[in-house]
Amino acid sequence: MEALAAIMDWLPAEPWALALALAALTLLVEDGAIAAGVALAGAGSIDFTLALTAVALGIAGGDLLLYGGGRWAERIAWVRRRLPGAERLARARAALERHMAAAVVVARIVPGLRLVTYTAAGALGVPFRRFALLVGVAVAVWTALLFHLADAAGTGLAMAFGLGPWGVAASLFLLLTGITLLAARLARRMAP
Repeated sequence: MEALAAIMDWLPAEPWALALALAALTLLVEDGAIAAGVALAGAGSIDFTLALTAVALGIAGGDLLLYGGGRWAERIAWVRRRLPGAERLARARAALERHMAAAVVVARIVPGLRLVTYTAAGALGVPFRRFALLVGVAVAVWTALLFHLADAAGTGLAMAFGLGPWGVAASLFLLLTGITLLAARLARRMAP
């Protein structure tokens, strides 16, 4: 977290610069971007809604980049030679299209599934508009939920322990990581 604090201290205190930095940070670590956004909003450096919007747009952009990576990889001859036959690919695409909403939601919640699911969606050529819409809704709901939980927890931590903005950010990062790991565990338990 010290490196994150140093980067954020280096940035100009302009809300638009902070919003761009938060959006870019999501490409490295989503939970860290959420924690930083909540901490910056709590410190009054950026409006809460602007921080939430920047983080959500960064996350959605990263998800769409994964889809694009799948589309691009599918065009590489070396990759195509390693793919299963056309019939199996058609069945996989049909199954993913049929269960796309569930796949996007589960991939959003369970760590490690986004890379595989979203890249496969691109490689299989599932409809981009529907995929992007589902990603947008999932990101908006999940990010808003985490932002509001983190804000409530951060306020409580600051009041109970007298933590400054970066102490709150570090605590929130650990809390969000724990929530994500718990969600993954619950998802695995619920899987057939």
